[in-house]
Amino acid sequence: MTITDYQSYFKATPQTLNDYDFKRLTTYFELLAEVKKPVVSLVTPVFKAKDTLIAHIMGLTNLKTIIPYEIIFVENNADKETLSILEQLGANVVSEPRQGITYARQKGLEEAKGQIICTMDPDSIYDPYYIDKMALPFFMDKDLVLCYSVSQSYEEDFQLSTKMHFRNRLKVAYFRWKFSRGFTNKIKHIRAVCMAMRREVLTPIGYETDLRIVSGCDDGMLAMHLHNMGRSKYINVDVYTALPPKREPGKPFPFCNERFLPSKKPLERTFQELEIDQTTK
Repeated sequence: MTITDYQSYFKATPQTLNDYDFKRLTTYFELLAEVKKPVVSLVTPVFKAKDTLIAHIMGLTNLKTIIPYEIIFVENNADKETLSILEQLGANVVSEPRQGITYARQKGLEEAKGQIICTMDPDSIYDPYYIDKMALPFFMDKDLVLCYSVSQSYEEDFQLSTKMHFRNRLKVAYFRWKFSRGFTNKIKHIRAVCMAMRREVLTPIGYETDLRIVSGCDDGMLAMHLHNMGRSKYINVDVYTALPPKREPGKPFPFCNERFLPSKKPLERTFQELEIDQTTK
């Protein structure tokens, strides 16, 4: 399947699926539940993912590998629609009540059983041979601790216009050039949407859950630590993800923006939201 083949699954729910697709997805999770000793763990945090989640899972069913693997969805105070999709399909879901992407990824790491941890995003579609391409290098190089790649973008409802196709080609070329420019350039452009790590090296490091104002939060910082533990490798593999959300100048992406954190001053926050002038005249 190509990325545009997933258009019919945009905003899909278990109720809108035809009988064949619904049975395919539920059977997929039933079979995964029988895997007792996974070699690879695919970890996907979910928050508000209802629009793309069915398509993401459908993409996972197209993975082709002989390597036993598991899939862990970490719900991080997810909305009820997202949770309902996962529940109806029988997915493996764990909960992390502490809000934040780093908390969610840390929970996934703690729950994972595989030797290799692959971090994923629920708005992304992965190459059918993603597991083999990202995991097998670890078994050929004992000093390898991190494999990473570059994601391409799709437009809303999994469209891929000529303009976006051209943009993706430039993006991949640009990032590969950045990766070749040494540690300082490379480390800033590694993204958790397509990272694979050796668990025995990753576990003692863990995710820095106290991060608040670092763009990306979970990927660059972790890549820095892993860099000191062994070798990393760029993998040429297709990954398509939604365009990133807009952000305020000088601010991180919304999922780790401090304005999304619970406020200790609810009254002042209310004033700000209502645009009430608190000054006295």
